[in-house]
Amino acid sequence: MDAKQRVFGMLGMAQRAGKVASGAEAVTAALSTGKAELLIISRDISRNSLDKLLSAAEKGEKVTGKAVTCFRFGTSDDLGQATGKAARAALAVTDKAFAKGISDLLEGINEEEDI
Repeated sequence: MDAKQRVFGMLGMAQRAGKVASGAEAVTAALSTGKAELLIISRDISRNSLDKLLSAAEKGEKVTGKAVTCFRFGTSDDLGQATGKAARAALAVTDKAFAKGISDLLEGINEEEDI
């Protein structure tokens, strides 16, 4: 199994464990309150949605003093499929262990792009 498939598999496990926020409102809330440990943004997200997410991440950083690691990865269809949902432009992983495992994999993939 290649690294991309392992990332999607870990996202699915995190979703089943209830450790993924998906959908615009849930991700924004996780970012704003500091619950998000990792933010994964699809490569096909709209500029407006991206700006809203980054603004929420900044707000959360000001409130908690903790920056959230962000990656651009996959498409919205990929992220939705990995979590068993419809297309999702962004996912927030709320568990430190899952976030670390997924981050480690993403850092090893050439497709990543820190924001």
